[in-house]
Amino acid sequence: MLQHYIKTAFRHLLKYKTQNLISIIGLSVGILCFSICLYCSRFIYSVDQCFTNKERIANVNLYTPDGTTYWGIPANLIENLRQTPIEEVEAYTFVADPNQRSYNVETPEGKELPYEDLYTMEVDSSYNKVFTPQIVQGSWETASNTPNSVILTRSLARKIFGNDESPIGKRMILAQRLSTSPSTTPRTGGIAYTIQAVMEDIPLNTSLSFLQQIDMLILNDSEGILQFENNNNRTGGLGFALLRPGKTPTQLEARFRAMNLKHTMFKKENDVTASPFGKNFLEKSIAPYFAGITSVIGLLILLTGLLNFFQFLTGSYLNRSHEFGIRKATGSGDRQLFGLLFTQAVFISLIAFLFTFSMIEMLSPFLSFSLFNFTLLVERNLLLTQTTEYMAGILLLCLLLCLITVWRIKHISIQTGIRGSNPKRSRHSIRNILLGIQFFICWLFVVFTTALYLQADKTGSTLFHTLTEKEKSEIISLPLDYRFMKNSEKLALIERISRHPSITDKLPADINYLGGISGTGMYTEKGNRDSYIEVNIMNISSNFFEFMNIPILSGHTLETNEQMVADHKLTERMKKDLLGMTLYNYEDGYTVCGTCSDFIADTYNQSQGFIFLPCNFNEYVGHCYLKCKPGSVEEVKSFIEETLKESFPPSIQPRISTLLDDIHQTQAIENKMKGIIFFFSFVSLIITLLGVYSAITLDTERRQKEVAIRKVNGAGLKQIILLFARMYIYLLAFSAIIAFPICYVVFQLWKNMYIVFFNDGPLFWTSIFMGVAAITILTIIFRILKIAKTNPAEVIKNE
Repeated sequence: MLQHYIKTAFRHLLKYKTQNLISIIGLSVGILCFSICLYCSRFIYSVDQCFTNKERIANVNLYTPDGTTYWGIPANLIENLRQTPIEEVEAYTFVADPNQRSYNVETPEGKELPYEDLYTMEVDSSYNKVFTPQIVQGSWETASNTPNSVILTRSLARKIFGNDESPIGKRMILAQRLSTSPSTTPRTGGIAYTIQAVMEDIPLNTSLSFLQQIDMLILNDSEGILQFENNNNRTGGLGFALLRPGKTPTQLEARFRAMNLKHTMFKKENDVTASPFGKNFLEKSIAPYFAGITSVIGLLILLTGLLNFFQFLTGSYLNRSHEFGIRKATGSGDRQLFGLLFTQAVFISLIAFLFTFSMIEMLSPFLSFSLFNFTLLVERNLLLTQTTEYMAGILLLCLLLCLITVWRIKHISIQTGIRGSNPKRSRHSIRNILLGIQFFICWLFVVFTTALYLQADKTGSTLFHTLTEKEKSEIISLPLDYRFMKNSEKLALIERISRHPSITDKLPADINYLGGISGTGMYTEKGNRDSYIEVNIMNISSNFFEFMNIPILSGHTLETNEQMVADHKLTERMKKDLLGMTLYNYEDGYTVCGTCSDFIADTYNQSQGFIFLPCNFNEYVGHCYLKCKPGSVEEVKSFIEETLKESFPPSIQPRISTLLDDIHQTQAIENKMKGIIFFFSFVSLIITLLGVYSAITLDTERRQKEVAIRKVNGAGLKQIILLFARMYIYLLAFSAIIAFPICYVVFQLWKNMYIVFFNDGPLFWTSIFMGVAAITILTIIFRILKIAKTNPAEVIKNE
């Protein structure tokens, strides 16, 4: 019997090759997108699952007198709690906020190589008991009893020392003084640390360092916050309590309240409380919002693919009522009919999942996502496992659809099944509803994709608006904030690079202009703290305005070290002419010699206005911009890369980009999300159009006789096209009427993020509707033309 079912399913697959191929492709792509989106959501919602003691860990929190919660706690709170034994708690630990540090690391050859921006987390000796890191080399006990001990992750140990060399006992020299360092520590660091152990990498989905790879743990840190003399008034980390077996965070919270535990900070008493591990992260982090967004996107794409798949199955089942009626007449029962239908559904579903697994295998090297400083790497095996779980769910839905179909066929008479159902009931109302839902989902994706591209263009053109996009792409952005280089070496490197014949100008800077400002605030009166005004300060070189194409509106550019230039925004804010006005930066006074057009380096926050102070950068240069001749950017970048590799130690990888690249990186929400949403929009649109094509194919095959009779009676091509296309045009318009207002409401909330927003007026909505409608109508006409050109005599003869 099973063999018969499989043969029948295979014959049906070949009979409707195009429609089956459409439904298989739609389902497989939908499942792929759904699996990737749900991978991200499940990754976020599985935060801290890697810790074996997760259910026994509680967060220790501080509540202010007005009832709000501090994000972190001071380091000495945990030490104070250790002095007050509580029966619910087995151990306490304090984990400092991760930060980037630079070290000179001792190599096996006895040399020291610099390593920049290693992500470091300071912990106390109880961390091992609470979070149980897996030590693969060395000893935690030795590290916990040694000053300035380092525990490297396995990946960093391999990166620095390779697979064969043991890092245990090697020294790491701090390359820069920390904000928590004692006053005796030199500005250039120089404090020695010793590697005492190597541990397995900490997973990325932990609330301790979400989506940021920890490179090392530091214990007994003389420069850290645990030994910082003013750590009582600094919330520099998180506190945790390891509960005894059988105890809960709720019980610990009740104990704290019963004891009326307080901690004084900033001369105010704050309540000490407890909460379940990870609760604060889920409540205060934006990660759950991203999880919700990816879940919704994944569900919408899956729904589009499923609707297409089930729409075809439903249509094919209804078109086979004649066959099913004959089967009933020949004694076929409900079980046989269910087996026939379910085998067909499973057969097509398994082919779709085979395509999905194949696409995962091919795309797995490219499945990594980065946004700002966060990075997510998709594990292929885990993604395959999760997709297999979804396959079981799809098969259950197929089973339900087949049961409903069998139930319906069971309740119609044999004569009705053989003759065909009432034409009024054969309009596939369920199928049309599914198509309408597909169109609705398609509208959402298309609208938001268009909006993201327009907003990315708007923000990109607004940032440094005095430069064209072409000019931004021809300016090299070169970071020079390296601790291992002296400032004189940086200046010499800039001079050497700028001699390249394709570089026309150079602009040294203390910062990346998209990464911050040189300072904030000036005083209108010397020494008077009450005369403070909020303003953004930029330290610039003499050629700044010419390099950035910033026009001077009044006055002139900087001519002496006692002059400064204000932008038009500050002039508007002060509501007076600033020319000749003197402002003070601490004790130094600067006179406004000119005003320039607005300087826009941020589209998320409204500028308070800028002032530009002279600087020769002999003390510190952290960045440099290089203007290239048109068409020579790649040549210059190659030259700079070779020059930097010659000048840098092998442990440092050069970072080179263009100003336009920096803008895209800074505006990551628009520029990175637009590509992702465009992919989903493309998939949704294609699946929807394939669904329309499949539906029309079923309609035309079912109504060939009707079309032939209409043609005999004089119906032309236009009438036949309208006969089939009218319903789809109605669905397109009705779904847009529902989707567009929803998108508009979201846009009004989205606008609050920016100081500029694209024009979302009537032209925006009309253009989108006309574009999608044109594509849909072309798809409809393409399929209808085939039946409209058929010979009526041949059709009637075949009937």
